[in-house]
Amino acid sequence: MASQLINTITRRSSLLYSGFYRSARAFCTPTETPQPRTSDTKSQSKATHKVDALERKMLVWTGKYKNADEVPGHVSQDVMERTRNKIRIRVANIMMVLTALACVAMVWSGKNAASRGESVQKMNLDWHKEYNEKSLAEAKAKSNN
Repeated sequence: MASQLINTITRRSSLLYSGFYRSARAFCTPTETPQPRTSDTKSQSKATHKVDALERKMLVWTGKYKNADEVPGHVSQDVMERTRNKIRIRVANIMMVLTALACVAMVWSGKNAASRGESVQKMNLDWHKEYNEKSLAEAKAKSNN
């Protein structure tokens, strides 16, 4: 009985160990050696993107070139991607600042209107009063005819 128990334990532990060993070895597979750069990777970085007038200005605004005359007719796609990303970030930052300034201006305007005694509720009541008077005048005009 004891020998059967020992055999079962050793058999199961050896199966468990061999499964663990195989799965652990999967992480130890050798990686591929890096390939030296070939002409294919250089051809990808060639100037293939034709630059239009707006993109010329974008390249100058991002500081890639000093003026629009220095910008070549074709640049690499990677340079244009980076330029567009920089412009996109700058525009987003400018929009955030303008939004914050607009919020401050609206708060200031609202406080000035409140100090003058103006409010949205008062404007609404005045509009309804005017509307009701107009509709009553129209109703009287119809009844007189």
